[in-house]
Amino acid sequence: MTRLTRDIRRKQSKVLLKMAKAISEAGAPAHRLESSMEVLLEKFQMEGNFFAMPTALFATLGDEEVQRTYMVRTTPKDVDLEKLSELNHVIERLHNDEIDIVDAYEEINTISKKKPRYNTTMIAFAIGMASASLAGLFQGSWMDVLVAFLMGLMTATIVLFSTKHKHLALLYTPIAATAVGLTSMTISHYYQTIDHFIVSLSGLIILVPGLGITIAIRELSTGHLVSGSARMAGAVTTFLLLSFGLALGFMIVIKVFGSVEVHKLESVPNWFVYLSIIIISLAFTILFNAKYVDFIWILLTATIAIMGSRYAGYWLESPFSSFVAVLCVSIAGNIFSLISKKPASIMHIPGVMLLVPGSIGFKSLEAMLDNQTIDGIQTAFSALLIAVALAIGLIAGNLFVPIRRAL
Repeated sequence: MTRLTRDIRRKQSKVLLKMAKAISEAGAPAHRLESSMEVLLEKFQMEGNFFAMPTALFATLGDEEVQRTYMVRTTPKDVDLEKLSELNHVIERLHNDEIDIVDAYEEINTISKKKPRYNTTMIAFAIGMASASLAGLFQGSWMDVLVAFLMGLMTATIVLFSTKHKHLALLYTPIAATAVGLTSMTISHYYQTIDHFIVSLSGLIILVPGLGITIAIRELSTGHLVSGSARMAGAVTTFLLLSFGLALGFMIVIKVFGSVEVHKLESVPNWFVYLSIIIISLAFTILFNAKYVDFIWILLTATIAIMGSRYAGYWLESPFSSFVAVLCVSIAGNIFSLISKKPASIMHIPGVMLLVPGSIGFKSLEAMLDNQTIDGIQTAFSALLIAVALAIGLIAGNLFVPIRRAL
């Protein structure tokens, strides 16, 4: 191998490692990261393998006689649709020889360092609005919707404040759950028309790892056993932390005020569902750091997910109604990717987020905390079945509308 060839290979390796880390930290699962790298390896005509996990990735790059193995530490972060879209664009341009290796490396570096499009105030407001909308979808009353909005703001404030402090960042999940549980049940004590469980679940929904469970099962089903197992373990741990915090908050109120009875008001009207779709789409645009122009696609996928699940539910039982809904989301996302040349994740992730079994898993743990073990196990099994249905539906969508783009 000549000196010039070695220099080119080093630059290509730097681009591959930088791109892999950027994609991982933008929230892409293991199978999407590895398929993205396969596109670049094929373009560079380089032998290589990638092994991705939520907190690290290993890469073996180079021809056999000069092959090297790298380990890159990654920091798990929330899904960032803007970064995924821009990184996908860099991959496309590299593949089509529209950009050289040096410029590609600089662009990847710039994208990785880019700050979120939306400030913390907008993020907190979006979490509050998402919580309020979900309280309505959970058959809550107008008062439940209002209190859920406040609980969402409380959760957002705790999370955003805690992430800036090293030790608090490790405990914000149980702290938020305790604060929301204590506050919602105290309000329910004085205003017995408030359903404290609906309000608590809606207020904490941004922390419920339903999407993590679905991604974990998809990774397991596609052969990424280590990444899927690690992600599943993380999701289960988050569920346990939320349950501990919520139980602690409820217990404190019961010890102080005694048991709380709920006299539910009438649920929000049916038209609130359509308003919720718009509000949740706006919230997801902010929370997933999507571009303004992508709001319309997030609105479309939210409509497909919610209405598809509802109409399929008339003929099919859960989890099969969820399978039909996510299959429609998967196909729509793939068609969108083929037409717009953007990542299908822009439609897939928000759509799946509305179908994930996080709330069901939460109810399972609540039942177990109330010593209703059999009900809790049955509910947990239902949650797992829904997660499996979502993972299969996402994969099945590729059979109907196959796409080349990895993200």
